[in-house]
Amino acid sequence: MLFAGVDIKNMEEVVVQWVIKTELDGEEKRWEEEMWGFEDELSEKMFNEDIFSDVEETGIETIISRSNDNFDEFFAFTLKDVDIFFDSEGNEIDKNKYEKKVKESSSCTLSVCEVSATS
Repeated sequence: MLFAGVDIKNMEEVVVQWVIKTELDGEEKRWEEEMWGFEDELSEKMFNEDIFSDVEETGIETIISRSNDNFDEFFAFTLKDVDIFFDSEGNEIDKNKYEKKVKESSSCTLSVCEVSATS
């Protein structure tokens, strides 16, 4: 699953809590039992490496600022492929609200991560 946040402070915590609540019926222990985890890099990088120049990759998330030359292409990728969106407070928002927040901001940062279970 792909997640994106606009100006989000702690993407890892927000996503883990979302998965536990939504996918794992609130059972925290299932995160480890089912071996959920973050991908080191987004799978999209394999197909579209150009948009990943000058982004920050933390091993949990990929972060791109509005000032990046590839921001518009990266933003388009999130609109096309991301499953779940968050605002800066970590609240889930729909794609339209996410798009509006990004378009209205002159200095936002996007954070994107990919999470899956291996069991």
